[in-house]
Amino acid sequence: MFSRKIAVLTVLFFLLFVFGAFAEIKEGLWEITTRAEMKGVPVQMPATTVKQCITKDKPVPKSASDDYECKVKDYKVSGDTVTYKMECWGKDGLMITEGKTTYKGNIFDGTSTTRIKTKGQPEMQLANKISGKYIGPCKK
Repeated sequence: MFSRKIAVLTVLFFLLFVFGAFAEIKEGLWEITTRAEMKGVPVQMPATTVKQCITKDKPVPKSASDDYECKVKDYKVSGDTVTYKMECWGKDGLMITEGKTTYKGNIFDGTSTTRIKTKGQPEMQLANKISGKYIGPCKK
C-alpha cells in the first residue's frame, strides 16, 4: 500500500513540474508511465500507467491520497528541460524527490530519485523513470 502511494505521488509531482513549468501546455489526455526501482529490494514494483486529463487551469489532477503535505524546494526550467526538488511530509515520514524531465511536444521523458525516511525504519531510495505520451482530447 505504501509503495502504491509512492508511485501515485511520483506521477503527480512529475506532472506538477513538467506541466506547471511550460506556458504552452498541450492540453488533453496523456498516458503517463512510471517505473520505480527500489535499491536493495529483490522484488520490484511493477510499472504504473495512468491516463490523466491535463489542462492549463488544472495541470495537476487531485491526488487520491491527501496523506502528504508537499513543498517545492527548488526548480529550474532551461529550454525544454525541468529540474526540481520537492519535500513531502506525512504520517508515514518524509519523502525527498529530485528529478529532471524533458518535454518534447507529444512526449516527455524524465528521471527522479526519491529518498524515503520512515520513522523507525532505514532510509529507502527509489530510482524513477517517467515517460508520457499525448493521446488526444479529453472526453467530456
